[in-house]
Amino acid sequence: MSRFTSFRRTAVVRLLLFVLLGGTACSPPVDDSTASLASHVSISERIFDALEPHVEASMKRYRTPGLALALTDRNGLVGMRTWGYADLKTKTPVTEQTLFQIGSITKSFTALALLQAQEDGAIDVNEPVSRYLPWFEVKSRFEPIRVRHLMTHTAGIPGNRDDIFSSPYMAVALGQQSTAWPPGSRFSYSNVGYQTLHALLLSVTGKTYEEIIQQRFFGPLSMTASEPTIRLDSRLRQAIGYVPPYDDRPMHDSRSLVEAPYHEYRIGDGCIQSTAGDLASYVRMWLNRGAGPSGPIVSKKSFSVFASIQPGTTLEPSEDGDRENIIRGYGFGVGVLEIDGTEYLRHSGGMVGHVAYAGANMTDGYGVAVLMNGPGTPVALGDLALEIWRAAEKGEALPAPPEPQDSLKIDNAAEYAGVFRSQSGSSIELSAADSTLAVVRGKEEIPLERRGTDTFYTPAAGFDRYYLVFGRDADGTVVEVSHGADWYKTDSFSGPATFDVPDAWAAFVGRYRNYSPWFPYFEVLISKGDLVVVTGEGGESSSGRTRLIPLGPNSFQVGEEVTPERVQFFDMVDGRATRASWSGHQFFRQ
Repeated sequence: MSRFTSFRRTAVVRLLLFVLLGGTACSPPVDDSTASLASHVSISERIFDALEPHVEASMKRYRTPGLALALTDRNGLVGMRTWGYADLKTKTPVTEQTLFQIGSITKSFTALALLQAQEDGAIDVNEPVSRYLPWFEVKSRFEPIRVRHLMTHTAGIPGNRDDIFSSPYMAVALGQQSTAWPPGSRFSYSNVGYQTLHALLLSVTGKTYEEIIQQRFFGPLSMTASEPTIRLDSRLRQAIGYVPPYDDRPMHDSRSLVEAPYHEYRIGDGCIQSTAGDLASYVRMWLNRGAGPSGPIVSKKSFSVFASIQPGTTLEPSEDGDRENIIRGYGFGVGVLEIDGTEYLRHSGGMVGHVAYAGANMTDGYGVAVLMNGPGTPVALGDLALEIWRAAEKGEALPAPPEPQDSLKIDNAAEYAGVFRSQSGSSIELSAADSTLAVVRGKEEIPLERRGTDTFYTPAAGFDRYYLVFGRDADGTVVEVSHGADWYKTDSFSGPATFDVPDAWAAFVGRYRNYSPWFPYFEVLISKGDLVVVTGEGGESSSGRTRLIPLGPNSFQVGEEVTPERVQFFDMVDGRATRASWSGHQFFRQ
């Protein structure tokens, strides 16, 4: 059950009272603004009513505990609905005052704060970072990293150092890493970059992050319920975060969620907490291109830079269903999207047990804030809300409620049926019937769920650790399947069936773990002649199943494309590595 508030209802109530007390709708005349408010209430109710079944279906599918969604236009908060629980144990509902961690949406605050500092003459974002942080260094054969490169994720540095918790050493530790390409030339999302910008912002302003965010954003935008950092002091106002029970295998909705660990966090890549209404106030500032209710937060010039696709971040135009002319890129701390001439600003956020989304249709002038305290799809729901709003404004048909999802229905199941054999003589059999696909184990048939084009999963014991990933030949016929380190092929498979594997790789195979709540685990396997790394599902460091490309005796690049991410293995005992470093992030063999 959702809870709904319309923030344009005051004028409508006054109008209704006037009519009930003996007046008429035209005497005294209703001014245009009052009529507009009534119209907005009607539209907001249409939007939420159309969105409601999609929200409920998504929450059911992903077991999302609680959700808050707010709509805003350039003039004010239009409406808000909340669903579910802030605390599953006590059945405490999500309310308009429930705090959520907004994760990486915080980066846009940090970027705007740096642009404010530039307006104040304290910094030039085109200068090298080392001008403002003399201790900053990264191993590099290229030109110096400039402030703007960190702001746009084009510095060519690794993404995370999650084993260091909420400390300036996150930035200092970059001195141990190397850049992968000339700064400014390619986009690679980096939390470490914004952790460095946090230190830089404090250095050039002489203020704490809490002071900056409170004085320059929360105060002017009347974000009275928000918190600039994640602290124990605000814990009781915050929704409890929830995560899947296992961090070493794909998620599945048959498993109950567990409470996420709680940690203080004070670094400006992801430390802000907010309510849906407050976050909508921030999005409203985007819609007004940097202006708050009492004046500019940043100048129009600075906001234009913030909201423009920056060099090195543009993705190639692509087709998305029936839509063409889609341009995607990144500004200064915010994603920039253009679809057929309509401009959007957007950013998602993820913390341990919380996900969030802020989105703005800059062309038409309306935005959305979505907050959740567990697994879910805030981006999809937020974008859908904006699409529904646009359709409602134009008088177009609103989307129908979602069709019931049957995760076991696989229309092309017959393509995967058959017996697949390994080189050792073991086999795996797949059966298909009535648009279902199953693994045959003795007399048991274990149904599979689709997780990708040729990727399937079951939570059944013995198969639950990895996906089943099928491969096809040049004619499109399914001829092979992998499950973890195991590889099987059909009799019609015509490719190489034996592989030369360096003896040294055996020392690296195994499971590695640490205490990081974001990236606690990975496993190294030898599969079909490749050394591969498999991570658990969820988290910004997660890479799924990825080849390791040799760079040296114990050093590997993560993935086949050029990337800053490196895995190294150390401290051999009895012929096995006991420690691994993922771009400096320390793991230890289990």
